[in-house]
Amino acid sequence: MKKSFKYLIVVPTFLILAQSAGAAMENKIKFDKQTFYLSNPETKTDKFVYILKTENIGNHHSQIIKEIIRDNDNPTKAAAEFAYKIQSDNPKASVLVYPEAATAGYIDFPKDKSFYEYNAVVFKKISGNALEKTGYSKRFYSAEHGGAEGARLAAITFAENNNKKYMEMINKISD
Repeated sequence: MKKSFKYLIVVPTFLILAQSAGAAMENKIKFDKQTFYLSNPETKTDKFVYILKTENIGNHHSQIIKEIIRDNDNPTKAAAEFAYKIQSDNPKASVLVYPEAATAGYIDFPKDKSFYEYNAVVFKKISGNALEKTGYSKRFYSAEHGGAEGARLAAITFAENNNKKYMEMINKISD
């Protein structure tokens, strides 16, 4: 009896650890006909950033982020809280949240308006008391779009034309 009780504890614990480690072992992600590569393979954190091979973290046009959020098992609430935080940090950001789907789409920008960034984020429950937050972002640099207003309009146009598509795509890679 003692032996079977040990298996009831050890096996689920191993499965939880294996699932968390699985995110770290994924070195590339195919997304929207492009391949994104893990930029921080030696990370000891729960956040994994994927970028195109020709880009870098500080100056990228698109990226994918996968992050494990511990001590939270409610994706609906996490999406709503996340959208609220984006809006609180930058009241001029455009945020659409779909709590029932645990997703958010938003356009954000830094204070200097050097770029505008479209984002699609989905929250999914994983084993244990944790969520996986998966996000896609696409930047529109002011220098490449005739200034801040051009970058803003490019981001808005992209979001209007592609928000549903990218939310569905990010939802699929988070599975």
